[in-house]
Amino acid sequence: MDDIRRRHALAKVPCVISQTRGRLFVDSDDWRRSCEILTRTFGVVSFSPVERVSIDIEELTKATIQFARPILFPGASFAIRSRRCGNHPYTSQTLAEKLGEAVLNDNAERGVKVKLDAPDIEISVEVREKDSFLFSSVLTGPGGMPLGTQGRLLSIMDSELAIASTWLMMKRGCSVLAAGKERSLLEVLEKWYPNLKSIEPGKNIFDLANNSECIGIALPWTLIEIEKNGAPKGDLPVFYPLVGMKEKEIERLLARIRA
Repeated sequence: MDDIRRRHALAKVPCVISQTRGRLFVDSDDWRRSCEILTRTFGVVSFSPVERVSIDIEELTKATIQFARPILFPGASFAIRSRRCGNHPYTSQTLAEKLGEAVLNDNAERGVKVKLDAPDIEISVEVREKDSFLFSSVLTGPGGMPLGTQGRLLSIMDSELAIASTWLMMKRGCSVLAAGKERSLLEVLEKWYPNLKSIEPGKNIFDLANNSECIGIALPWTLIEIEKNGAPKGDLPVFYPLVGMKEKEIERLLARIRA
Protein backbone atom coordinates (compact mmCIF):
# COMPACT_ATOMS: atom_id res chain seq x y z
CA MET A 1 0.00 0.00 0.00
CA ASP A 2 2.83 2.40 0.83
CA ASP A 3 4.52 1.75 -2.51
CA ILE A 4 1.29 2.22 -4.50
CA ARG A 5 0.56 5.44 -2.63
CA ARG A 6 4.11 6.73 -3.16
CA ARG A 7 4.04 5.96 -6.88
CA HIS A 8 0.75 7.79 -7.33
CA ALA A 9 2.15 10.79 -5.47
CA LEU A 10 5.25 10.86 -7.68
CA ALA A 11 3.00 10.65 -10.76
CA LYS A 12 0.81 13.45 -9.31
CA VAL A 13 -2.29 11.24 -9.49
CA PRO A 14 -4.49 11.68 -6.39
CA CYS A 15 -5.83 8.43 -5.02
CA VAL A 16 -7.36 6.85 -1.93
CA ILE A 17 -6.30 3.31 -1.03
CA SER A 18 -8.40 1.06 1.17
CA GLN A 19 -8.03 -2.54 2.23
CA THR A 20 -10.38 -5.39 2.94
CA ARG A 21 -9.87 -9.11 3.24
CA GLY A 22 -7.97 -10.33 0.20
CA ARG A 23 -8.25 -7.05 -1.70
CA LEU A 24 -6.75 -3.59 -2.08
CA PHE A 25 -8.88 -0.87 -3.65
CA VAL A 26 -7.32 2.12 -5.40
CA ASP A 27 -9.82 4.92 -5.98
CA SER A 28 -8.04 7.19 -8.44
CA ASP A 29 -8.72 10.41 -10.34
CA ASP A 30 -7.14 8.80 -13.43
CA TRP A 31 -7.83 5.07 -13.62
CA ARG A 32 -5.80 4.61 -16.82
CA ARG A 33 -2.72 6.13 -15.20
CA SER A 34 -3.33 3.98 -12.13
CA CYS A 35 -3.33 0.88 -14.34
CA GLU A 36 0.07 1.90 -15.71
CA ILE A 37 1.39 2.36 -12.18
CA LEU A 38 0.05 -0.97 -10.91
CA THR A 39 1.49 -2.78 -13.93
CA ARG A 40 4.95 -1.73 -12.69
CA THR A 41 4.45 -2.14 -8.94
CA PHE A 42 6.23 -5.13 -7.45
CA GLY A 43 4.04 -7.27 -5.22
CA VAL A 44 0.98 -6.74 -7.45
CA VAL A 45 0.09 -10.04 -9.10
CA SER A 46 -3.08 -8.90 -10.88
CA PHE A 47 -5.68 -6.15 -10.81
CA SER A 48 -8.88 -5.11 -12.55
CA PRO A 49 -10.59 -1.82 -13.39
CA VAL A 50 -13.96 -2.16 -11.64
CA GLU A 51 -17.36 -0.51 -11.49
CA ARG A 52 -18.71 -0.13 -7.95
CA VAL A 53 -22.46 -0.82 -7.65
CA SER A 54 -25.07 -1.71 -5.03
CA ILE A 55 -25.42 -5.12 -3.36
CA ASP A 56 -29.22 -4.93 -3.77
CA ILE A 57 -30.10 -7.75 -6.14
CA GLU A 58 -32.39 -5.66 -8.35
CA GLU A 59 -29.99 -2.73 -8.67
CA LEU A 60 -27.10 -5.13 -9.20
CA THR A 61 -29.03 -6.86 -11.98
CA LYS A 62 -29.69 -3.56 -13.76
CA ALA A 63 -26.07 -2.51 -13.41
CA THR A 64 -24.83 -5.85 -14.76
CA ILE A 65 -27.10 -5.56 -17.82
CA GLN A 66 -25.75 -2.09 -18.55
CA PHE A 67 -22.19 -3.23 -17.95
CA ALA A 68 -22.57 -6.17 -20.36
CA ARG A 69 -24.12 -4.32 -23.30
CA PRO A 70 -20.99 -2.60 -24.68
CA ILE A 71 -18.68 -5.59 -24.26
CA LEU A 72 -20.91 -8.30 -25.75
CA PHE A 73 -20.87 -8.58 -29.53
CA PRO A 74 -23.40 -10.38 -31.78
CA GLY A 75 -23.10 -14.15 -31.38
CA ALA A 76 -20.76 -13.88 -28.39
CA SER A 77 -20.70 -16.43 -25.61
CA PHE A 78 -20.45 -15.25 -22.02
CA ALA A 79 -20.34 -16.42 -18.43
CA ILE A 80 -21.04 -14.73 -15.12
CA ARG A 81 -18.40 -15.45 -12.47
CA SER A 82 -19.73 -14.48 -9.06
CA ARG A 83 -18.09 -14.37 -5.65
CA ARG A 84 -19.34 -13.17 -2.28
CA CYS A 85 -17.68 -12.09 0.96
CA GLY A 86 -20.02 -11.44 3.89
CA ASN A 87 -23.68 -12.15 4.60
CA HIS A 88 -26.21 -11.55 1.84
CA PRO A 89 -29.74 -12.80 1.07
CA TYR A 90 -28.50 -14.82 -1.91
CA THR A 91 -25.80 -17.35 -2.72
CA SER A 92 -23.08 -16.98 -5.32
CA GLN A 93 -24.76 -19.60 -7.49
CA THR A 94 -28.24 -18.06 -7.41
CA LEU A 95 -26.68 -14.65 -8.09
CA ALA A 96 -24.83 -15.95 -11.14
CA GLU A 97 -27.98 -17.64 -12.44
CA LYS A 98 -30.15 -14.52 -12.04
CA LEU A 99 -27.58 -12.18 -13.57
CA GLY A 100 -26.83 -14.58 -16.41
CA GLU A 101 -30.51 -14.93 -17.26
CA ALA A 102 -30.99 -11.15 -17.21
CA VAL A 103 -28.02 -10.52 -19.51
CA LEU A 104 -29.13 -13.31 -21.83
CA ASN A 105 -32.67 -11.93 -22.13
CA ASP A 106 -31.38 -8.40 -22.69
CA ASN A 107 -29.26 -9.60 -25.63
CA ALA A 108 -31.69 -12.16 -27.08
CA GLU A 109 -31.87 -10.45 -30.48
CA ARG A 110 -28.07 -10.42 -30.84
CA GLY A 111 -27.64 -14.19 -30.68
CA VAL A 112 -25.68 -14.08 -27.44
CA LYS A 113 -25.44 -17.36 -25.52
CA VAL A 114 -24.23 -18.64 -22.17
CA LYS A 115 -21.09 -20.79 -22.16
CA LEU A 116 -19.49 -21.68 -18.86
CA ASP A 117 -16.33 -23.24 -20.31
CA ALA A 118 -14.00 -20.90 -22.22
CA PRO A 119 -16.57 -18.19 -23.10
CA ASP A 120 -15.73 -15.22 -25.30
CA ILE A 121 -16.51 -12.81 -22.46
CA GLU A 122 -16.31 -13.34 -18.70
CA ILE A 123 -18.19 -10.89 -16.49
CA SER A 124 -17.03 -11.07 -12.89
CA VAL A 125 -19.25 -9.96 -10.05
CA GLU A 126 -17.68 -9.68 -6.62
CA VAL A 127 -20.05 -8.89 -3.77
CA ARG A 128 -18.43 -7.54 -0.62
CA GLU A 129 -20.04 -6.45 2.64
CA LYS A 130 -21.61 -3.19 1.42
CA ASP A 131 -20.60 -2.92 -2.25
CA SER A 132 -20.51 -4.98 -5.41
CA PHE A 133 -17.85 -4.75 -8.09
CA LEU A 134 -18.20 -5.51 -11.79
CA PHE A 135 -15.23 -6.20 -14.05
CA SER A 136 -14.41 -8.06 -17.25
CA SER A 137 -10.63 -7.88 -17.49
CA VAL A 138 -7.76 -9.04 -15.28
CA LEU A 139 -4.46 -7.23 -15.88
CA THR A 140 -1.13 -8.57 -14.69
CA GLY A 141 1.45 -6.94 -12.48
CA PRO A 142 5.06 -8.06 -12.03
CA GLY A 143 4.27 -10.09 -8.91
CA GLY A 144 7.09 -10.80 -6.50
CA MET A 145 7.56 -9.02 -3.17
CA PRO A 146 6.97 -5.33 -2.43
CA LEU A 147 10.08 -3.17 -2.80
CA GLY A 148 12.12 -2.73 0.36
CA THR A 149 10.75 -5.71 2.25
CA GLN A 150 13.95 -7.76 1.85
CA GLY A 151 16.71 -5.24 2.52
CA ARG A 152 19.00 -3.02 0.45
CA LEU A 153 21.45 -4.24 -2.19
CA LEU A 154 24.21 -2.67 -4.23
CA SER A 155 23.59 -3.57 -7.86
CA ILE A 156 26.44 -3.24 -10.36
CA MET A 157 25.03 -1.45 -13.43
CA ASP A 158 27.75 -1.89 -16.05
CA SER A 159 25.91 -3.53 -18.98
CA GLU A 160 22.58 -4.27 -20.61
CA LEU A 161 22.38 -7.49 -18.61
CA ALA A 162 22.50 -5.40 -15.43
CA ILE A 163 19.00 -4.12 -16.22
CA ALA A 164 17.68 -7.66 -16.01
CA SER A 165 19.66 -8.66 -12.91
CA THR A 166 18.68 -5.51 -11.01
CA TRP A 167 15.01 -5.90 -11.98
CA LEU A 168 14.99 -9.49 -10.70
CA MET A 169 16.38 -8.39 -7.33
CA MET A 170 13.73 -5.67 -7.17
CA LYS A 171 11.11 -8.34 -7.82
CA ARG A 172 12.50 -10.29 -4.88
CA GLY A 173 11.66 -7.32 -2.64
CA CYS A 174 15.09 -5.68 -2.45
CA SER A 175 15.54 -1.94 -2.55
CA VAL A 176 18.49 -1.19 -4.81
CA LEU A 177 21.37 1.24 -4.93
CA ALA A 178 22.71 1.25 -8.49
CA ALA A 179 26.46 1.55 -9.03
CA GLY A 180 26.86 2.90 -12.56
CA LYS A 181 27.30 5.95 -14.76
CA GLU A 182 25.25 5.05 -17.85
CA ARG A 183 22.00 7.03 -17.70
CA SER A 184 20.35 4.98 -20.44
CA LEU A 185 20.53 1.87 -18.22
CA LEU A 186 19.23 3.64 -15.15
CA GLU A 187 16.35 5.30 -17.01
CA VAL A 188 14.90 1.92 -17.96
CA LEU A 189 14.73 0.88 -14.30
CA GLU A 190 13.36 4.22 -13.10
CA LYS A 191 10.07 3.29 -14.77
CA TRP A 192 9.84 0.47 -12.22
CA TYR A 193 11.60 2.22 -9.35
CA PRO A 194 10.89 5.98 -9.58
CA ASN A 195 13.18 6.94 -6.68
CA LEU A 196 16.09 4.76 -7.75
CA LYS A 197 19.36 6.07 -6.32
CA SER A 198 22.74 5.67 -8.03
CA ILE A 199 26.38 6.20 -7.08
CA GLU A 200 29.71 6.20 -8.87
CA PRO A 201 31.17 2.70 -9.23
CA GLY A 202 34.30 1.88 -7.23
CA LYS A 203 37.17 -0.56 -7.51
CA ASN A 204 36.22 -2.54 -4.41
CA ILE A 205 32.55 -3.45 -4.57
CA PHE A 206 32.50 -4.71 -0.98
CA ASP A 207 33.81 -1.43 0.41
CA LEU A 208 31.31 0.42 -1.75
CA ALA A 209 28.44 -1.73 -0.48
CA ASN A 210 29.46 -1.49 3.18
CA ASN A 211 29.93 2.27 3.02
CA SER A 212 26.45 2.56 1.48
CA GLU A 213 24.87 0.38 4.20
CA CYS A 214 23.92 -2.40 1.78
CA ILE A 215 23.51 -5.97 3.01
CA GLY A 216 24.54 -7.63 -0.27
CA ILE A 217 25.67 -7.19 -3.87
CA ALA A 218 23.98 -8.16 -7.16
CA LEU A 219 26.13 -8.90 -10.20
CA PRO A 220 24.81 -9.29 -13.76
CA TRP A 221 26.98 -12.34 -14.43
CA THR A 222 25.90 -15.48 -16.18
CA LEU A 223 27.39 -18.89 -15.40
CA ILE A 224 30.01 -18.41 -18.14
CA GLU A 225 31.26 -15.19 -16.53
CA ILE A 226 31.39 -16.75 -13.09
CA GLU A 227 33.47 -19.65 -14.43
CA LYS A 228 35.73 -17.20 -16.25
CA ASN A 229 36.22 -14.59 -13.49
CA GLY A 230 35.65 -16.60 -10.36
CA ALA A 231 33.36 -15.46 -7.57
CA PRO A 232 34.50 -12.25 -5.86
CA LYS A 233 35.56 -12.68 -2.24
CA GLY A 234 34.34 -10.39 0.48
CA ASP A 235 32.32 -10.00 3.66
CA LEU A 236 28.88 -9.67 2.04
CA PRO A 237 26.70 -12.14 0.13
CA VAL A 238 26.84 -11.83 -3.67
CA PHE A 239 23.78 -12.64 -5.79
CA TYR A 240 23.73 -13.71 -9.45
CA PRO A 241 20.08 -13.40 -10.58
CA LEU A 242 20.86 -14.43 -14.19
CA VAL A 243 22.90 -17.53 -13.40
CA GLY A 244 20.11 -20.00 -14.18
CA MET A 245 18.75 -18.25 -17.25
CA LYS A 246 19.39 -18.95 -20.92
CA GLU A 247 20.18 -16.21 -23.43
CA LYS A 248 16.69 -16.26 -24.95
CA GLU A 249 15.09 -16.03 -21.52
CA ILE A 250 17.16 -12.96 -20.68
CA GLU A 251 16.24 -11.38 -24.02
CA ARG A 252 12.53 -11.92 -23.33
CA LEU A 253 12.90 -10.48 -19.84
CA LEU A 254 14.68 -7.38 -21.15
CA ALA A 255 11.94 -6.87 -23.73
CA ARG A 256 9.32 -7.02 -20.99
CA ILE A 257 11.21 -4.60 -18.76
CA ARG A 258 11.62 -2.08 -21.60
CA ALA A 259 8.03 -2.37 -22.81
